[in-house]
Amino acid sequence: MMILLASALLATAAAQNAPPLAEPIQIAPQVEFQTPQQRLTARLDALATADAAAARPLVDEIFALWSHSGSDTISLLMDRGHAAEAVGDNDIAARMYDHVTELAPEFAEGWLAAGRVAAQLEDWTYAFQTLNTALTLEPRRFDAYVTLGRVLENAQAIGAALDAYEEALAIHPTYAPAVDAKARIDAAQAGRAL
Repeated sequence: MMILLASALLATAAAQNAPPLAEPIQIAPQVEFQTPQQRLTARLDALATADAAAARPLVDEIFALWSHSGSDTISLLMDRGHAAEAVGDNDIAARMYDHVTELAPEFAEGWLAAGRVAAQLEDWTYAFQTLNTALTLEPRRFDAYVTLGRVLENAQAIGAALDAYEEALAIHPTYAPAVDAKARIDAAQAGRAL
């Protein structure tokens, strides 16, 4: 104990006799707290003018914010649904996502996942309904607009599908699935015009 006290006193004395630092320590300004919704809004606003490289980290954070349910039960059901989708078991995935929409009807991510799986199962009516619900809850879901566009294309509503892709691009101008889909429709329409 006495040795520790002596060591501490020597270290303090040495620090007091040390020469001053050449440059003062700079403390970064404190970042103002933002709620998840404020962060989401800021990232989506920045995404509208970002190039492809700048968009990547914004999109990663946006998807993370969208996927956060605030509920362990919902997170577990979403994880199970994603795992089922990954192995091609759309029936189990659909069941998991249906539980999510029943338990958390205000969670847009659940509705979007349900719509995505419904489209894969070719249940076009349910896909359309769930995607519209997702977009009502979160109107800036660029990925939902692309999935909706695919459903509309399948229904041969090409003009409405093009509108959906353009909505996605208004939110995220470099979103590759929307860029590619719009280009494909534009090329098809140009071919018909000839």
